[in-house]
Amino acid sequence: MLNLNRANLSLEPINVAINDALARVVARTERPREQYLGASILGHECLRRIQYEWWCRSEFPAQDCERFERGHYFEKRMRRRLVAAGFKFAPPEACIFTAVGGTMRGHADGIIIHGPDLLGAYVIYPLIWEHKALKATSWHEIERDGLEKKHSNYLVQVALYQAYLDITNPALFTVTNADTCEWLHFLVPFNPDRAQLWSDRAANIIAATRADELLPRGFDDPEKFPCKQCPQRERCWT
Repeated sequence: MLNLNRANLSLEPINVAINDALARVVARTERPREQYLGASILGHECLRRIQYEWWCRSEFPAQDCERFERGHYFEKRMRRRLVAAGFKFAPPEACIFTAVGGTMRGHADGIIIHGPDLLGAYVIYPLIWEHKALKATSWHEIERDGLEKKHSNYLVQVALYQAYLDITNPALFTVTNADTCEWLHFLVPFNPDRAQLWSDRAANIIAATRADELLPRGFDDPEKFPCKQCPQRERCWT
């Protein structure tokens, strides 16, 4: 007799048991809370989430940790591709900045100091290079609308790097489509007003956190996006 029942291998005991074992390994190797406020998290709309991301030990599901590793993997691959194409990078130590007495820090993915002829594209060196590996939906959103509409947190990150590393030429932003491995490259002009606004915001967050002041949430419903997907949801709403 033909069996028309769909198999669901993810529910098989072997899959559940191994994934549980892997999740325990990830939990044991997680980093403690950061000792500084990182530029990469400052673009979130929710001030309280920024506080928690900075000041509390974050516990992410194993799949999220793998996505972080995926981003590092694609970044390294893209850097190798760019070097092979004739781009030259500054040493890693040139990409680091500290501010507010070391309480705020950032590390750009790269600083490109020279590059090949780009067939009519006008690029000014040196420039900040930032890379993201994103799912196809986000890749197409950025391809269609740029960063301003749904991914403005990346604009904040780049603006802070440009300001604090004193490299205000348009930055090169690269997005790898993690589903199709397509590449997207575009320039991000320096916006001094954005850099100043978010630098001031960082100072306010640091001051409030040091004073044990819990900043307001950016959203008001824990059952709806983006609160529902926030890694700090349980801590924030209980």
